[in-house]
Amino acid sequence: MSDIIFEAPPRSGDNIEDLADAVRQAFGLLDVPYFPVVPFVELGIQHLNPGIMFDVVEGDLLGARMGAVNPLTGQFMVREDIYDAAVQGQPRHRFTVAHEAGHAMMHVGTLNRMPASVGKVPAFRDPEWQANRFAAALLMPRHLVRQCTSVAEIMQRFGVSRECAEFRIKTLKLSVLM
Repeated sequence: MSDIIFEAPPRSGDNIEDLADAVRQAFGLLDVPYFPVVPFVELGIQHLNPGIMFDVVEGDLLGARMGAVNPLTGQFMVREDIYDAAVQGQPRHRFTVAHEAGHAMMHVGTLNRMPASVGKVPAFRDPEWQANRFAAALLMPRHLVRQCTSVAEIMQRFGVSRECAEFRIKTLKLSVLM
């Protein structure tokens, strides 16, 4: 276990949702269900934040991690096998790429390193919670999810896994779909 944890500037769920909507709006994709996450990280994210440098790297460079963003340099890396799976539209890996894009969008130059002894970081300051919320909002915009009538429909329309669709339903408090 690491003796360092990271804390992000506070963000509410609504703030993260608004950021994801703004990203979609910037590329004219607000009402498009299936978000093109790979072209976004290859070509689009740098237009929103020129300090982000996306790269696909060999698996051994990241070890067990599927992707990483260096909060100091803006280097955004995804393992080659994860990237290839995302290109093929595999739901789990699309989420991973969107999650790392969330770190790149929200955490470059903003994270604080803290000793692990301070305890758990509250969700609204937790970089992992924030990146998960961003990925879910980017792949499944709230206004489009609310039009769906089932988990299966969410999975199909947005190209996400069952786990991701169920997470999104809980996030949006849409118990009627469960």
